[in-house]
Amino acid sequence: MVAETNEEEKILSPIIQQDVECPICKFTEVKNYALKAKTLPIRHNIFEVPIYDENPKYSLIDFNELQFTVCPICFFNGASRSDFNFHGSLGDKQSTTDKKVRNYWEANSKQIKAQFNLGNLLPENFHHPRTQEAIIMSVNLSIYKATVEIHAKIPYSLIKRAHRYIRLYCLKLKYNLPVDDELLKKAIADLEEVFRLSDFPEKAYEFEVCYLIVVCCVKIGDETKAGEYIKVLDMSKAELTAESKTNPKVPVQEVTKWSAKAKELWQNRQDPTIWDINK
Repeated sequence: MVAETNEEEKILSPIIQQDVECPICKFTEVKNYALKAKTLPIRHNIFEVPIYDENPKYSLIDFNELQFTVCPICFFNGASRSDFNFHGSLGDKQSTTDKKVRNYWEANSKQIKAQFNLGNLLPENFHHPRTQEAIIMSVNLSIYKATVEIHAKIPYSLIKRAHRYIRLYCLKLKYNLPVDDELLKKAIADLEEVFRLSDFPEKAYEFEVCYLIVVCCVKIGDETKAGEYIKVLDMSKAELTAESKTNPKVPVQEVTKWSAKAKELWQNRQDPTIWDINK
């Protein structure tokens, strides 16, 4: 029995919790969670959503459920601690969220809360372990915030929202909640706009965007559009391969990786097991 107790005591939490301050309502006990480095092995499912694998030294959690920090008072939220005010190793830090977004939230916080708090969630529902309802709401709130950022013309907000639509889709599948193609259609619309505008921080992101469009299109049965973006990847690969002969810095490896993943998906699209979100 003693040995078992000692073994149990060795199991550590892979997350760090810190109280941060909401930049909108100044609530000082917002729970922010971060995953400790080198704790849980991470891979990605077919939608490129992270999957967290077991490590015998640490308790297993799905960090997708804690990704978005939510103020339980005004529902301001962020994917990073830096969206909030906090005390760091170098002193006090103020929220890096764009002022236009903060001003919008401050002016509309009552309406936002009325819109989202349909189940009258309690503040502790956003603590770890979160309730399923709080997890789903946290992602919906993050989508709403990304929409505000899009209207405020914050760079890279479209790709951010697309990823969140896909994350919500996967979480709903995980919880066996009703889910339809609408979330993926919204993700596709955002991703196509990202592609059209080249609204990403580096050229290499373009290839992941194309791959995600392919995945979502295949899933909803739009094989025509999926095929078009596979061709885009093929053309990009050919162009960059040619360019690499004179410029070794072009991202040939990146386009090759995403092109191969898209083609593998296409070849296996009739196999229902590829849609296992835990694979």
